[in-house]
Amino acid sequence: MKRRTSDPQPELFGPMYVAAVESPIGKVYIECDGERITRVSFHALGRGRGGKQPKVLKEAVAQVAAYFAGRRTKFDLPLYQVGSVYRKHVWDRLERIPFGQAMTYEQLAKDVGGNARSAGTACGDNPLLILVPCHRVVGKNGLLAGYAGEIWRKKWLLEHEGVLQRELFNAWAEDDE
Repeated sequence: MKRRTSDPQPELFGPMYVAAVESPIGKVYIECDGERITRVSFHALGRGRGGKQPKVLKEAVAQVAAYFAGRRTKFDLPLYQVGSVYRKHVWDRLERIPFGQAMTYEQLAKDVGGNARSAGTACGDNPLLILVPCHRVVGKNGLLAGYAGEIWRKKWLLEHEGVLQRELFNAWAEDDE
């Protein structure tokens, strides 16, 4: 799984290292403090620090690219997450949802305490999209609900992982290519 590190604290408000990965659902921006991955987003994270990219950032780029290419189902990166005890508990549980599976917000809340709304809020506050797979949590009856990266990306990710069947129309269009 991932390696957690607790020390040292990242430099608050200091420039981070940033890299972008091209993906079928748009650019994925990855930020690190030089030692740990601190954020993953579909929105540009700024210019970042200049100079040579840290080894951990290069490895994150390679692992995320491999995920989108269908060659990786788990990530093994040092992550740094800032949040309340409850949020961290939710994020830890998200990491244990296997590739190709999903759970409901209700199931998540039952596992971590709280209610579906508080679990959903913690998912929405996840700073490490894709690496900490909040996209694997769905609403009642499998409804796609909430995703910081937008619902259409959540749908794509769940189709990519085999949780959702690809739409018949999309399958026909790809067969014609």
